[in-house]
Amino acid sequence: MAHEIEVKLEAPLAAARRLSAAPWLKRIETAPPKRAHLVSVYYDTPAAALRSEGMSLRVRQIGNRRVQTVKAGPRGRCGPFCRQEWEYEIAGDRPEIADDDDTALARFSRKRLTRDLRPVFTTDIARMAIPVRSADSEIEIAIDRGEVRAKRNRAPISEIELELKHGDPASLVELAKRVALVTEAGYGIASKAERGYALSRNAGPISVEGAEIVVDAEMTAGEAFMTIALSCVHHFAGNRDAVIARLPEGVHQMRIGLRRLRAAISFFKNMLQDADSAHIRRQLKWLLGELGPARDLDVLIDESVVPLQRARTGGDTLDTLKAELNRRRDAGIERAKKAVASDRYRRTVLDTALWATGGAWTTGTKRALAEQRDGRVADIAAAEFGRREHKLEKKLKRLAKLNPRRRHKLRIAAKKLRYAGEFFTGLYDDRRPRHRLKQHRQALKALQAALGKLNDMRAHDAIAGDFLHPRYRATKKPQKAFALGLISGEDHAHAAALIHAATKAGKQLAKTKPFWN
Repeated sequence: MAHEIEVKLEAPLAAARRLSAAPWLKRIETAPPKRAHLVSVYYDTPAAALRSEGMSLRVRQIGNRRVQTVKAGPRGRCGPFCRQEWEYEIAGDRPEIADDDDTALARFSRKRLTRDLRPVFTTDIARMAIPVRSADSEIEIAIDRGEVRAKRNRAPISEIELELKHGDPASLVELAKRVALVTEAGYGIASKAERGYALSRNAGPISVEGAEIVVDAEMTAGEAFMTIALSCVHHFAGNRDAVIARLPEGVHQMRIGLRRLRAAISFFKNMLQDADSAHIRRQLKWLLGELGPARDLDVLIDESVVPLQRARTGGDTLDTLKAELNRRRDAGIERAKKAVASDRYRRTVLDTALWATGGAWTTGTKRALAEQRDGRVADIAAAEFGRREHKLEKKLKRLAKLNPRRRHKLRIAAKKLRYAGEFFTGLYDDRRPRHRLKQHRQALKALQAALGKLNDMRAHDAIAGDFLHPRYRATKKPQKAFALGLISGEDHAHAAALIHAATKAGKQLAKTKPFWN
């Protein structure tokens, strides 16, 4: 098994062509470029068993040769840009599954897999591979042009892949930055396999949830953060097409991915005290701000207006308000769509992904930073969990006296703690810590749900204030104000019960034993 460490960029076709002739690239070449025509057929079962396990299986035709490749997601210290890869030559066009298979396919029944495998899609690629040396590292730059085909569906491919053959991953990242700068490339979120599967479904854009994050106790804090951060980038950026397609769930999932990444940055903040990290935080905050209005209005309509309509409360006034809120939500989704289609968004995703592995924080020499970065992640996580838990429990004791703004901050602290528990599940695989983590998660989920409802009230009041402001001129303003009054009254009728629920969840949280010890 080999570990493949690469960065993939999506570049306009003309820019990719210009790159191969760039004088600066010629100066770092170590051998003449090699050209190849690569036709790869990807196989899976009818139920997509391999895809569901984060794997791919292909047979590639290279001249008269047939090469079978199995790829699986990163495990343990493999790293964030790294995938497990098994590659060997076979005799025919169909995959060969040996009795003593030692690839990721070994987890499946050989007999059933051999019987059920069938072609799903094909990639047809013209590749120019350029070996280069950059900062004492050997890297291959592959410029791929072609298409992916699934049944009668086709989609173009124009990518630049940089693969580290030998040397430092930071050199790979620096070279990727330079290539992206001259080609205006974006960070490549979807692999060829992911594109092929999407094409084979013959479906439009779909929202993407976060994938499992694999962190083990042997990692350093720096390695763990790289893995977590890149997974979060794939989560939020994987929803770009869904946002452009105006899918509300795409907006929701992109926001979750961004919040998870911000939670990870907060958890590891002691080793992210540099200008690059501050710039990334600002960019993520900008993007969240562009997505916020659409999601807030979506929640107001679905969780407040619609239930009141079903209860036949408010009559036509709710219909009038809903029409106005829908108009505003559509404007909010258009704002989100414009943001993710912008060049600023392209740079934000690219900068964030490359910063996660090659940012200044990875090479900083200050003693405190280096100790955090190079220390065992299990030790760093335990100390941070303990500190955050203590701080949260102190605030929970004064919950009933907190104003809405402070309750909002408490909710964010609880959410960050819950995300952190999800990030580090792999550190607590033993039965007792796993059980304690489950209890901790349940208490945090209940706390977050109650505080979230209270925060929704705060957001509803802000929207109502905007509607009632003298500058707001619209038809049927009194009817809309009346309908918002109904929502506000319904909200505040439940406020005491929600505070009680949050207090109860806080007490349950205090009773749970630390899972990190």
